[in-house]
Amino acid sequence: MRGLIFTIILFVISVDCISQNNNALNKKTETLYNEAKSNAQAGDRGKAIALLNQVLKIDPQYYMAFFGLADIYHETKEDQLEKDALANGLSICKDRFPNGYKFLAELLYAEAAYTDALKNIDKYNSLKKPLTIEENRLLESCRFAVKAIESPVAFHPENAGNAINTSEDEYWPSLNGEANALVFTRLITQDKDGRKIAYPQEDFYVSRKDSSGWQKAVPLGPPVNTGENEGAQCISADGRLLFFTGCGRPDGLGSCDIYMSVRQKGKWSEPVNLGNPVNTSSWESQPSVSADGRLLYFTSNRKGGKGKMDIWRAEKLGVSPEGFPVYGKVINMESINTRGNELSPFIHADGKSLYFASDFWPGMGGKDLFVISLDSTKRSIPLNLGYPVNTNANEEGLVVEVSGDRAWYTANNNGFGGRDIFTFLLPEALKPQPVSWVKGTVINKKTRQLIFPEIVLNDLADNKLVQHLYPFENDGEFLFCLPSGHNYGLNLSKEGYLFHSENFNLLEANNRYQPLKLIIELDPIETGKTTILKNIFFETDSSSLKPESKGQLGEIVVFMKTNPGLVIEIGGHTDLQGSEEYNLILSRKRADAVVKSLVGSGVPSTRLKSKGYGFSVPVADNGDEQGRALNRRTEFKILENKLSK
Repeated sequence: MRGLIFTIILFVISVDCISQNNNALNKKTETLYNEAKSNAQAGDRGKAIALLNQVLKIDPQYYMAFFGLADIYHETKEDQLEKDALANGLSICKDRFPNGYKFLAELLYAEAAYTDALKNIDKYNSLKKPLTIEENRLLESCRFAVKAIESPVAFHPENAGNAINTSEDEYWPSLNGEANALVFTRLITQDKDGRKIAYPQEDFYVSRKDSSGWQKAVPLGPPVNTGENEGAQCISADGRLLFFTGCGRPDGLGSCDIYMSVRQKGKWSEPVNLGNPVNTSSWESQPSVSADGRLLYFTSNRKGGKGKMDIWRAEKLGVSPEGFPVYGKVINMESINTRGNELSPFIHADGKSLYFASDFWPGMGGKDLFVISLDSTKRSIPLNLGYPVNTNANEEGLVVEVSGDRAWYTANNNGFGGRDIFTFLLPEALKPQPVSWVKGTVINKKTRQLIFPEIVLNDLADNKLVQHLYPFENDGEFLFCLPSGHNYGLNLSKEGYLFHSENFNLLEANNRYQPLKLIIELDPIETGKTTILKNIFFETDSSSLKPESKGQLGEIVVFMKTNPGLVIEIGGHTDLQGSEEYNLILSRKRADAVVKSLVGSGVPSTRLKSKGYGFSVPVADNGDEQGRALNRRTEFKILENKLSK
């Protein structure tokens, strides 16, 4: 803030300016000048302006009067008049008042005249060193903006259409992992008959996408929508969790708090306040949950931050009996936050790309959109999304689809009225890591009814847990996002049923599976039932188990301990390559290796059998690599259930 610059300018530089003036000031001019200063300090700006103009009429070279006028126009927010006064004063005074160049640069930068702004701040920089943090920020922003205008990014926004946008304001889009459900905020200002209502109402609406496109948005409805305002929401990738901001509520801890609702059996639960330490007596808002539900990012002005509004992160500590995740361990995102405002975080499904808005990092002016990689293996700084995604207006509230190809945001561009939701294809340089997803429905193979299993997704490289859904956390359906660069193992288990496993190998850095939709049939535990162990791996042409098999082997051990009456067979199978004898021996050795590992983990050898089948029982065509890969498998078969007798 400039403060009372008028007083500073007229008092501090008056002696220097008088000494540099070619025409000696007569008594009348000096009297008028001092009278203008007194009126300005007393708050009578109109009279001060008139007196300063009289001074300039008598002596057009009296540049302190121009700077005095500039200060008054700054206080009255008359930017063009302030800019003209500064330019006139500087043309006369030259380098005797360096701050004039800075003030002029600020005005030019705000109106997106970046080239002229850069010239003035560069001039200021040449006269005054070192620069303050704020001054250096202006210099860097001007430099960035000039380059950004010269090299614009590909940006072709499209209005989301009249199924979503109306003459009311629509904003703050949020998407599920499939990108076929869009939840957003709408500001209702009219009743059903088109008459203005006394108190505008913010509610959530949802539009769903089918083969014909986006369907007309409908209210999310109670208990999430209430007579109070709801806004700044995010929906989890699986569409099961909704986090949002509620302000001034009876159960609130501060001015605005973050609330959560869980969708169970097709209905949203009564929202609950997340409580401490996520919410405090300060302002908390704008939540964004990671695809695995483990991390919750949000904006707060609480104590302990680096600036005004900071981005914070909470970690999932567990799950309540009602199926609500419990968050704690709140930390400040120090590498992102500045002395200014950082807000509207969005964590992409890759778990590393964080998009956010800032008014402090170098940009085009106002709030700009940025992205930063949170990859712990390398340090990075925020990347401005560039021009014309960013302008001298405020941009915030951007979300990116799981695919990483398309972004959604809010703008006042030509639309249906007020703010509308738009979408655009992200330029390659701004895209996150490739991510796919797998969606599954779990049913009883016999009855075809939904069942609610325990579902575990692991990173097989180090057997690290990626996501864990308990039976009370799912309705027989799940959706997991799969960032590239990992080999995933999925295991489903339910008491009384044979477990099921899947493998998703995305180790190639840019490999991305096409989204998968699975119907997983769980067999009740019965003699003769078989399941393929899709996460048992061997070295090529060897019976040596790979480390990635550790998770699957552990799951078998747990299953055997949970079902003490079972006797099972581990069957080894190969593809058609090689001789029959070679493959028979290899398959037998591989089955033996699995049994040996299980015995070493405490499963009695009397409950385990092994058998090698070679290539005698194919499940796919051996004519291509995909079929051969399916034939190279290890199976788990129930031979006997002693407790069922």
